[in-house]
Amino acid sequence: MKTRNLFVLLILITVLGSGVASFAACTATSLSNGNGVWGLEAYGHGPSSVLDNVLIQATFASGGTFTGTEWQSLGGTLSSSAISGTWAMGTPASACQGTIIVTSPSTQTFNFALNTGAKDGTLAQIDNGYTMAGFMVAEGNAICTAAHFKNKQFSLYSNGTIPAVGGLVTGTGELKFDKTGTAFNANPTVTLDLGAAGNFVVPANGTSLVNPDCTGTGVLTVPALGQAFDVDTVVVNAGKEVLWVVTNPGDNVSGYFLQ
Repeated sequence: MKTRNLFVLLILITVLGSGVASFAACTATSLSNGNGVWGLEAYGHGPSSVLDNVLIQATFASGGTFTGTEWQSLGGTLSSSAISGTWAMGTPASACQGTIIVTSPSTQTFNFALNTGAKDGTLAQIDNGYTMAGFMVAEGNAICTAAHFKNKQFSLYSNGTIPAVGGLVTGTGELKFDKTGTAFNANPTVTLDLGAAGNFVVPANGTSLVNPDCTGTGVLTVPALGQAFDVDTVVVNAGKEVLWVVTNPGDNVSGYFLQ
């Protein structure tokens, strides 16, 4: 009996040990694994409580540096720029946390935490005067095409401000792409909460263009509101997710599609 109990105890220790080990998925090169390309998105407030949306596509190198492109909607004014900076996993790297610092053209510092697969995670900007939080997702593809979206359905999420239709806005719904992967319709509607202006459950449609580097553009049209929203996009997670930011002057909205 004692021998059997000892055997069971050893098996339990082995199983628990392997379970603990499975959580130590992150290493010092987690962000640069694969092709090292990630999409990052953050939303919140900058200095003086100005609404700020940030969308980034970054390529992380194993030496602790990165380059990329950032789209920023600050108080409804969109800008895009080439960026570069440094990154590092914390100590120990197995804790799956670290820091990303944009050093050019201006300084932005983000702390991040990855999931156990080190393929996506959350982030927060820690610079003084900013209350920004969001998420980051590995690209998972060397080349992107419209084929990722053919006959696929994506859930929609959006959050921000659209002054022309009431100010604060949140949105959700299902979007079904056609057989070309370049056009979609709401399936059957999208829900928009425009604060004081009310809630709307309405049809929507749009188009999408994807570049080989997994950036792109799109248009989401909501006929009932007489409004079309142009977006810049970054495709991640092997085509299963799309991060986006609205580029219409005066609007300050970001969100994502999730398959």
